[in-house]
Amino acid sequence: MTPVVVFDVRGPLAHFRRPDTLGTHATYPFPTRTALRGLLASILGRTSLPDKDRAGLRLRRPVRTVTQELSLHGKTWEAASGRPDSFHRPTSIELIVEPHYTVCYTGLFADDVGELVRGRRSHFHTYLGSAFCLTFPEGGRLVEAPLVVPAHETELTCCSVVPADAVASLAPEEGRQYARVGGVSWVHEGEMFERRFHGRAVALLYEVNGASVRFRPAAVTPESYWSFVEIPEEGTVCLW
Repeated sequence: MTPVVVFDVRGPLAHFRRPDTLGTHATYPFPTRTALRGLLASILGRTSLPDKDRAGLRLRRPVRTVTQELSLHGKTWEAASGRPDSFHRPTSIELIVEPHYTVCYTGLFADDVGELVRGRRSHFHTYLGSAFCLTFPEGGRLVEAPLVVPAHETELTCCSVVPADAVASLAPEEGRQYARVGGVSWVHEGEMFERRFHGRAVALLYEVNGASVRFRPAAVTPESYWSFVEIPEEGTVCLW
């Protein structure tokens, strides 16, 4: 059995900026691994989490985005500094409207995260990608989730986002709309506010309306960075 804390995050807006966008700021449709770990670390008052800790993500609403032009300061600005390398320009930003996600986390601090979320407390501000997208985690139930080990060549139905590496073949179902997000950074390095990443870039699969994904899982190897657990009242969730 694996101890997993389950909680919801939602808000009017979210923006998980793709690091490969410069002039315009496109967004991922949901929190990436680095964004999820940043959210959990903010709740705990830490700057990072142990590398072996894992989290899963379930979409509770269809992904809907709009593009808005905002007036942004350059990263080097300082109030009233008059520095010549500061700038202030209109920037097109893609925003997720009314996002709602369920986060499942297992790791060294699962008990602490559950206690803090249940008490509606966090050490740092929590937000959905960008500081102007505040969110306040809800729930925080701690469950004992059995590990799911699919039998050879059998199919698995997962209610969460799934890494493409974990999928040997997709089993499409009528009425479902599947999507893939590529180039998702795996590890954030450097100072807290520096946008530097390293390690593998992964791809993630999901159903755009938040429905489950049915597939034949890939064979587990020593390099597998994912696992499946059965969450009561949720279903099978992939942790990565």
